[in-house]
Amino acid sequence: MKILFVTNTFEDVSNGPSKFANYLLEMNKMFHDVEIKILTENVSVGAKNHESEHVIRLDLQLNIFTKFWGFVYRMFPYYKACVRIRRSFAFDIVVFNNAITGIWSALTLDIPVLGMINDDNSLCVSKMNFDNSRTWLRHVIFHHLEKLACRFESGIIVNSKYLFDLVIKKYGAEDAKLHILHKGVRINSVPEFGTINSDFPIRILFVKSDYIRGGLFDLICALGMLKIYKFDLQIIGPPHSQKEKILEKNISSNINIIFVGLQNQLEVQNYMKASHLFVVPSRMEAFGVANLEALANGLAVISTNVGGIPEVLDGGNNGWMVDPGNPEILAQTIQYVIEHPEQRLQKQKNGFAFVKSHFSQTQVLNNFLNILNQYKS
Repeated sequence: MKILFVTNTFEDVSNGPSKFANYLLEMNKMFHDVEIKILTENVSVGAKNHESEHVIRLDLQLNIFTKFWGFVYRMFPYYKACVRIRRSFAFDIVVFNNAITGIWSALTLDIPVLGMINDDNSLCVSKMNFDNSRTWLRHVIFHHLEKLACRFESGIIVNSKYLFDLVIKKYGAEDAKLHILHKGVRINSVPEFGTINSDFPIRILFVKSDYIRGGLFDLICALGMLKIYKFDLQIIGPPHSQKEKILEKNISSNINIIFVGLQNQLEVQNYMKASHLFVVPSRMEAFGVANLEALANGLAVISTNVGGIPEVLDGGNNGWMVDPGNPEILAQTIQYVIEHPEQRLQKQKNGFAFVKSHFSQTQVLNNFLNILNQYKS
């Protein structure tokens, strides 16, 4: 089988979809009868990729007029690139990392076209959350376009049971067209499950670019209630333009905020290995790849019971979940986790074993291929 995978994000690994796109190249080594190539605008000219023959660069520059309509605008240049590439690489199936970008290809190509819906931003937009912003309007438009993608594309891949049910409910998609493919992580050796000495600052790690959605201010408020401890709160993800806004929210002397900003995957891993607790009390979350990575690195995880997070934390067996938007309960949970090392260690071990058996990169790639095999002619 020859596969073309289309993604607008690839080199800048800052979210689950781009991480997934990167390790798809492993399929060329894993399966002797499979060849996959990546088509993307997000790779530097002359990038020293060890598998550069499998990464095809699309020279696409968005301007101030096309950026707002980015995924819609991308339909046409990516379609043209697919047609051009197929002359020399006769792929059997094409998968779009963003389902909207694949709509025109689904209407015109004579092979199966699959799309991915990776978050619930557009699924959940409604009159009830109207805020008169460009972002809200954008999600309304994308809501209708994702619905069209579910109608015209051969299949739709989502990353959680939560999204699976939501796509059926909001878009009326056919069950037979939908496939769940959990994102995965690389599993290395068994991590060290560190201890916490409350006589020293407790290192809390928060990783989420959309820090409002990730509940960062709830976390800052919760830590401020725990005056008996000192915390180093390490924040990865938000751009430096948001630093002052975030720092202003901290009025507690027991919290030392370490604003890290955007980081590459290796640096995020290093921070995880050096932290005590991973806490992202998300208000909304389609899946939560960062929670997976924290469990794989042996961290104790505290999150919320929203979206796809319970699927990662196995209903609470692998970590702690609280209701979103409740700093008081979050503070109580953080204190409980600190003061109960035996339970903390057990959930850390549960989490690593669960990720290894359910979300390893190898297993995810096998599941991905199984989905694509359903569309072989």
